[in-house]
Amino acid sequence: MRKILLYTSIIIIAFFSFFIMKEYLQVSFYPLIKSYEKYKILGSLKDFETMGTEHFTIYFKTDEKDIAEVTGNIIEEHYEEVCSYFDYYPKGDIPIIIYDKEKTLMDTVKLEGDIPPVGVYYGGTINLLSPNIWIKGNNIEEYKKNTPIIHEFTHLIVDEKTRGNYPLWLTEGLALFMEKKAIGFEWKEGIGETSNISLKDLNDNFDDIKIEIAYRKSYEAINYLNSNYEFDKINLLLDNLGIGNNINTSLKKVFKLNLSKI
Repeated sequence: MRKILLYTSIIIIAFFSFFIMKEYLQVSFYPLIKSYEKYKILGSLKDFETMGTEHFTIYFKTDEKDIAEVTGNIIEEHYEEVCSYFDYYPKGDIPIIIYDKEKTLMDTVKLEGDIPPVGVYYGGTINLLSPNIWIKGNNIEEYKKNTPIIHEFTHLIVDEKTRGNYPLWLTEGLALFMEKKAIGFEWKEGIGETSNISLKDLNDNFDDIKIEIAYRKSYEAINYLNSNYEFDKINLLLDNLGIGNNINTSLKKVFKLNLSKI
């Protein structure tokens, strides 16, 4: 009987220890998993050409060379601005992949659905759908105004700083915030429809909220934190997540607030 009680106690302790330690385990092993995914993706690009910039390697098909050049110019122009906000400069060349087919992008980043995104950060790589597909008339100026490259680069920085330990609202809100700062693009869908959604709702049920409202609420949350506490505090939040604290613990440490009070 004592042995049964002992084994039961060990199992219960192990069970609760796992949930307490899961963020710490994640930040420890996540970089290895991400490196493997990155290796697989880059290994599948044998028929792509490459173009190097100071901080990025751009993969593209021959017909997309002009888009690769424009994309490289845009991100290099804003590289210092974005990195200085986060006080973080990624090490090594960052892969940017430009796809000329929607299905190829979807398959590479393991997405399902009928509508492909114009940009996806995945496994340490920035994946972009060529604007020749989603902008009519090969309008380069429109691409410069609506490029997803700033958004996806921000996702990469958040991912690296937190070692993959972040909620969706945080990375989406920061990506939208940086788009507004860098190129003036503001996510306006969902304006006036966010008042009945708490940050806790957003944190716990992001995928169940209408996407344009979830994105808008995420942007508003980051804008609120930046306006009331300044961006240095947001960086401290990311640093806390990066050492394995969960989002609520990190918010309490940095802002003295929890999800339900923002």
